[in-house]
Amino acid sequence: MTWIKVAGIEEVQYINEMKEITVEGESLVLFHLDDGYFVTSNICTHRKQYLTDGSIEEGSVNCPRHGGKFDIKTGDPLAGPCFTPLQTYLVDIRNNDVWIDF
Repeated sequence: MTWIKVAGIEEVQYINEMKEITVEGESLVLFHLDDGYFVTSNICTHRKQYLTDGSIEEGSVNCPRHGGKFDIKTGDPLAGPCFTPLQTYLVDIRNNDVWIDF
């Protein structure tokens, strides 16, 4: 794996804000929660819906298609019909830039 700069922290400066980022052709989502920055895959594992079209609620991202939920920090599914976890990435903040281990 390699550390890659994916964004500046000013791109998601507000708590409970998310932004789609693309790394090597893969759609990911950068989240800003009250305890830091997190990155997961951006596609719902149930039916190929972009999670950035959904919403953040109490540390989870809600899929807008069928109401599935995932824990943002672990990628674990929290509500059906989702059963497969999201891919998560290690995040490091360096000089106000967001880096992930991709």
